[in-house]
Amino acid sequence: MRTLSVSILLLFLPIFVAGQTHFEEVAKPLTINNELKGNSILHNSQKIREAKNAGMAFLGFEVKNIALDYSEEMIPTSIEKIVLEENHCLVKFSAPSNCGYSFLGEIEIVDDTLNLIYHGYGTNCFGNCLFSFQYEIQKDISNENILNLKYFMINGNLSTKTELSKKLVD
Repeated sequence: MRTLSVSILLLFLPIFVAGQTHFEEVAKPLTINNELKGNSILHNSQKIREAKNAGMAFLGFEVKNIALDYSEEMIPTSIEKIVLEENHCLVKFSAPSNCGYSFLGEIEIVDDTLNLIYHGYGTNCFGNCLFSFQYEIQKDISNENILNLKYFMINGNLSTKTELSKKLVD
């Protein structure tokens, strides 16, 4: 019996001494899955959840690099196009940012304004590029808390505030 106890102790001694370092390989894929890559919507952010509760669903977010070596002084960021169809809306705008960045998109409802938010992240490069952003938003007609939106703005910048020609929400 004593030799069995000593054998078991010798078998498990390396685990007690070294800890669980041999299990780290199993945990690494979880860390890799949480890395940010490319352009994406921040699906579970507080702002997006509040917008969804108010009847606005953020469906799509696309970003394209449209010009290299762009100077911010040339063209200010502004909303270029709003396409409204019943319960669906596409908003397009251009904005300068670091050429090495990818972007995370959010929406936020501020009073009667839908704030289109983007966060740049990634590798800093020399020079700015001009990016085209497209947000796809849908009104939830079954939601009783639907707001009447009259304006769009970009990243909370009041100089980009654009009035809708017709309301997104009836």
